[in-house]
Amino acid sequence: MAITRLDVIKIYKQKTALVIDDYPDMRGSIRRMLENFGVKHVDTAVNGEEAIEKCDETAYDIILADYNLGDNKNGQQILEELRFKNSLKQTSLYMMITAETTKDMVFGALEYQPDDYLTKPFTQAVLEKRLNRLVIEKEALYEINSCIDRLDFDRAIALCQQRINMHDKYEQRCYRLMGNCFFKKHQFAQSKKVYQGILEERDIEWASIGLGKSLMALNELDEAEATFDKLIDNGCLCLEIYDCMADIKRRQGDVAGAQKILEKAVELSPNAIMRQETLADISEENHDWAVAEKSRKKVIRLGNSSVYESPEQHFQLVRTISKEMEHSDDPKGRLKDANEALKRVKRKYKDDPTVELQSDIIEANVIANTGDIAASEKKISSIQDRLEKTITKPAQLLLDMAQTYKSVGDHDKSQTLLKKLADTYKDNEEVSDAIDRISDEPLSQKGKQQAIDLNNTGKELFAQKEYSKAIKLFSQALRHYPNNAGLNLNLMLALVREMSAQGATEEQLHQCTAAKQKLAHIATDHPMYDRYKILCDHLNKLSLAAP
Repeated sequence: MAITRLDVIKIYKQKTALVIDDYPDMRGSIRRMLENFGVKHVDTAVNGEEAIEKCDETAYDIILADYNLGDNKNGQQILEELRFKNSLKQTSLYMMITAETTKDMVFGALEYQPDDYLTKPFTQAVLEKRLNRLVIEKEALYEINSCIDRLDFDRAIALCQQRINMHDKYEQRCYRLMGNCFFKKHQFAQSKKVYQGILEERDIEWASIGLGKSLMALNELDEAEATFDKLIDNGCLCLEIYDCMADIKRRQGDVAGAQKILEKAVELSPNAIMRQETLADISEENHDWAVAEKSRKKVIRLGNSSVYESPEQHFQLVRTISKEMEHSDDPKGRLKDANEALKRVKRKYKDDPTVELQSDIIEANVIANTGDIAASEKKISSIQDRLEKTITKPAQLLLDMAQTYKSVGDHDKSQTLLKKLADTYKDNEEVSDAIDRISDEPLSQKGKQQAIDLNNTGKELFAQKEYSKAIKLFSQALRHYPNNAGLNLNLMLALVREMSAQGATEEQLHQCTAAKQKLAHIATDHPMYDRYKILCDHLNKLSLAAP
């Protein structure tokens, strides 16, 4: 049965709305339009902070937000924060309104998938037509969306199937919701089946994206890659597919390929903060310090007034500079930049003693990477008492301390601290992974299993005399776990055997020497020491024999 205008007015009368705009005339104009549609309860907010406060107090059914709200949070950041805090219900709708039509702004706004996007100027008739479509759909699928809000995915799936059986205009929307529910339940084979069924009938972008993500979750990476490649070739504007492609490349060991894909994505849409963070992380793995630093700085700018704003963004920038110093022939050239970044974070968070302590720990690491170990040790000495008196010690602060100990050559203190952290955070995969990155040996269960798998693969390659493949295998692993003693030793072994068989190149000698330096601290009673010394002798002979 067709919905009449009176039916729509009755729907509007049950709704609450929030209008967010920094211009009083525009707020008043949109408010009157909504009241003309039948909405009885319309609140307004002049900026992002007020909007978030009101959304914390009231679960609005309709939110109309201008993109540009002055110097603080913009409309995209409001949506970003509401999604981050799970404050925006599935039953609600969020419409972005703006006079800006630049590529950066449009892509940035669409990244967070508002229900609709409306450009100024617009008439009441235009707003009514666009809003009616959304409101009527939300009303028709209210019970399904309400179940999703309650995380009752089984009930939502059953209701989707009931609606699909009606074969009305919401059939495709229900298939999309159903596929998403299966995915959220980690029933990836079922979500894959839903999306494949849709694609057998019609080539639809959202179904292809859903299929690609389901294939990724099932570790069917080649099929997922082919799905996303096709979307990119067809000009799909959903940049999430670039994130997925980068993740596939990373999981396949092609970190350089992952970086290239993300660089293309940030060129199209530079304002996606999480993508910029991922690009920075991957660029560091590739030792592309310029791109990593550029992305870290972009993250800080995008973080201002956003839900993601934190001291950690500033610390990450300094860590990137510090790592660059560690690999530079002129490390002192970046000391001023690192110190300036630390001064900025101290000023910004001047009332937080933990930030000041962590800044000093990172500064000690920076100093160590200039080669001035004595000055770094003096800085560490001044920190120790404050560290012991600090009651709450965040994991990242202690990770920075462990890294600083390692940088000054105090590997025993570093490993002792890392082992304590590994025990405390054994159920935290993110912290465990960070621990393994710094540690001489894997301390997490996942890291230990990965080490076993790598060693088994390495043994097979050694047995087949596939030394170049072994070099690639261990080199890729060391991008993720640069301090791992076992990986560095196996890389040395693969390089020595390859150079002995094929002749040494300058690049191979440099790579083998770098791995040797990573192992220089191991003690004579270390189980790897004898193998290490033998390989060092072989390396010396190869170096002397090199042209």
